[in-house]
Amino acid sequence: MRETSGPVTSATDTFLLLRAFVDELVRSGMRAACTAPGSRCAPLVLSLAREPRLRCYTHVDERCAGFFALGLAKASGLPVAVACTSGTAAAELLPAAIEAREARVPLLLLTADRPPELREVGAGQAIDQLKLYGDAAKWFFEVGCHEASPRRLRWMRALACRAYATSLEGRPGVVHLNFPLREPLVTSDPLPHDATARREGAPFLARATTRARSAGESSGSGEAAYAGADPGELRELLGGSQRGVVVAGRDERRASPGARDMAHAAAAFAAEASWPLLADPLSGGRRGDAAIAHYDALLRSETFTAQAEPDLIVRLGDLPVSKPLRSWLAERHQTPQVAIDPEGAFQDPAASLSYSLALDPVLALAALEGAAPAPADGWLETWRRADELAAEAIRGGLVGGELSEPAVAAELGVLLPDCATLFVASSMPVRDIETFWPVRPDPPRVLCNRGANGIDGTVSSAFGAAADADGPVVLLIGDVALAHDIGGLLAARRLRLKLTIVLLDNGGGGIFDFLLVARASMARRPNPRDPGADDDIYTRHVATPTGLDFAAAAGLYGLGYELVEDVRSFREALERALALEGSSLIAVPGNRERNVALHERIWRAACAAITPPAGGAAPQA
Repeated sequence: MRETSGPVTSATDTFLLLRAFVDELVRSGMRAACTAPGSRCAPLVLSLAREPRLRCYTHVDERCAGFFALGLAKASGLPVAVACTSGTAAAELLPAAIEAREARVPLLLLTADRPPELREVGAGQAIDQLKLYGDAAKWFFEVGCHEASPRRLRWMRALACRAYATSLEGRPGVVHLNFPLREPLVTSDPLPHDATARREGAPFLARATTRARSAGESSGSGEAAYAGADPGELRELLGGSQRGVVVAGRDERRASPGARDMAHAAAAFAAEASWPLLADPLSGGRRGDAAIAHYDALLRSETFTAQAEPDLIVRLGDLPVSKPLRSWLAERHQTPQVAIDPEGAFQDPAASLSYSLALDPVLALAALEGAAPAPADGWLETWRRADELAAEAIRGGLVGGELSEPAVAAELGVLLPDCATLFVASSMPVRDIETFWPVRPDPPRVLCNRGANGIDGTVSSAFGAAADADGPVVLLIGDVALAHDIGGLLAARRLRLKLTIVLLDNGGGGIFDFLLVARASMARRPNPRDPGADDDIYTRHVATPTGLDFAAAAGLYGLGYELVEDVRSFREALERALALEGSSLIAVPGNRERNVALHERIWRAACAAITPPAGGAAPQA
């Protein structure tokens, strides 16, 4: 029975139920939510914004809100809620839902909807929102319209706990709850007391999630040590190996304070086993005595790959960005390859895996301490010496202080403090970070939307990461990706967040210049609709230069702006930007053709450095 001294309206019922729902999200562990404007979503938005224990971030664009929440959840490791109105507004969340599904990021998408009587009758903003996100959502539920009886309030609380836990358990991902809301959508009546909550702030339904737990992390809540089984099969595989290689791909999950994460576990195991560690910067594992920084260059050399043939490959995290590394893995389908993944996710497009083990990599590698076999003589030294030679060749290609995209990537790898977070756009920026990023004992965290590998929402995701950062956050992005999500720059002023944007402005999608389409004669013909134009089909339709004045864009959105001309001025601009209170944009001008030529020149030099002269010996330590 309701405890109220006055009449209860249908709007009061709605707000009572949603208040209980939001209360349980917070009790379950949620700390942040994002909202977008609308009429039908007003009860959802007001319920979230009125909850003092939530940081509630306001957005004018649902697509930006979804990607902001994605970046925030990626950085914090906690689910973030997104509330939006009905119709195409809800459809705007689909790209973020797809990325979250592929990248295993927990999100709760709360979409307002028309009630059943307003569907399929021509009412405005009424589309089919049932299972709108398809398989991108791991769970969908239509919440329904109810009276706020004690029984319904208890049900709503249990639903919130279940939704929160479901986003985290097993393979983390998206939960979609659809709320059909009837008018009136607001009330001026005070909300009655709700006595259905548990005492002392406990969640209504304590659900044990099956999230992988790192070594050293407590399970005081009764949480299962998921994927922590005895790795006997892995130990048996390692027993006969003398020339093993560890490959560490993207792993962005943040370990709890004091707990080991995959990056440290991989570095420690590889060092003990004296196996080369090929760690994508997105793994955080490019550290330690066994880390090989320039495998992207080494694996382009047939001479090196022939003399550095492994007898076992252990794969951790997602597939790495590097195409030479992925090709090298694909070509070694006869070499035993074992993937260790806490959810047993299947990432094997080349069908080269021999074993897929659903183990927590931290627990599995910790269990192998002291069990690594003796390596073959000079195995790790062969990789180290080649890495040193390649590094020297790469440095030689970047001398003279000339500003370039590889130089920017290399500089960020050295200049950013260990407390920083580098958010990298897909396409060329993330590839340059992988190719030119050094080995460091304390690398900064690197994040990237590489679940579906798209460029959409990159600015918004970077601002979302900045909302949870302990140190500075830098975004490395190209001009097309920035133009694609330029509305995300609103977060700088509206949310008062600090982000330093390093813009590689090379007049279009630079990655396409590395592909065959850039050299295809059929693509280099004049535009048939405008033969007098000064561009061709490739430039207009594939490279797509934007022609935007990014200084004006920075001014429009309230960011500082600085154009740099050489490496020295870039270093100085970065130092100034990191010291500023607000967000800023550092523009690095570039040329796509020169960028391709520089990359090819560096790759040739690196291959030449590790290729012995005719009749000579292979590089050794």
